[in-house]
Amino acid sequence: MTQIAPGDAARLRLGPRASPEAVNELRHQLGLDRSLPQQYLAYINRLLHGDFGTSIDGQQVSSIIGQRISATLWLLLGTLALAVPAALVLAWTAAWFRDRSLDHAIRLGVLLALFLPAFWVGFLLIRLVAIPTGWFPVADLGTSPADLLRSLVLPSVTGAIILTPILVRSLRSSLIDVLDSEYIAVARSLGVGGSTLIVRHVLRNALGPVLTLLALNVGYLFFGVVILEATFNISGLGSALVQASALRDVYTVQGITLLFATGVVLANILGETAVSLLDPRTASR
Repeated sequence: MTQIAPGDAARLRLGPRASPEAVNELRHQLGLDRSLPQQYLAYINRLLHGDFGTSIDGQQVSSIIGQRISATLWLLLGTLALAVPAALVLAWTAAWFRDRSLDHAIRLGVLLALFLPAFWVGFLLIRLVAIPTGWFPVADLGTSPADLLRSLVLPSVTGAIILTPILVRSLRSSLIDVLDSEYIAVARSLGVGGSTLIVRHVLRNALGPVLTLLALNVGYLFFGVVILEATFNISGLGSALVQASALRDVYTVQGITLLFATGVVLANILGETAVSLLDPRTASR
């Protein structure tokens, strides 16, 4: 897609006044004058040797990833740290009071939240919370632990508002199925109740589908990080991907995309492993 997009990476780097000879020379140095299959095979060969290539400004792509990956990981962790507990509380409340007013209110809120664009939520938080109070920075992440936590609050809240509804819908349905199952009725008849019933019997059996769904939505999380970094002006992999796409920096786009794809695969493996630990019956499937 980067190759067929309009524009020329060499021309963008050198500027509109550069001579055709200089542009052609840079295209040759970057390997952009070769056919697409040749470029692809050369890229795969470099990957096998641990080389992600060089960006159009001469910087190693691996260096760009190393400089920016920490900000992206903090955003992912912050979003998950808020979204998962919130989803558990809301889904449990909705399932316990199902078909009552509280359940209807939670389901309506979840439905509305599903249609909220992340950039719009982030803009509202900046406009209504960050600017009036001055408590939360909205440009990059801080260096000290306190500044880092303060700068993560609004992006993480934004990401959680977008991710939580997806988890709540799945977890509520799973909890209702478990609560209505025969083994829960048997456990209650034997006097099992309280935290033992909830943790060992209900949550353990209901979390499997949610973990699978969470793993499948890691790709959506990476896309959300791109929006969060652009909204809150954070120098992470998402913003680097956007900048590289605008400049047709092919190797940087490929390197970050490959890293995101690896993250999706690893998340699915971890999700399947966690589900098999919660329910050993799934390990043989």
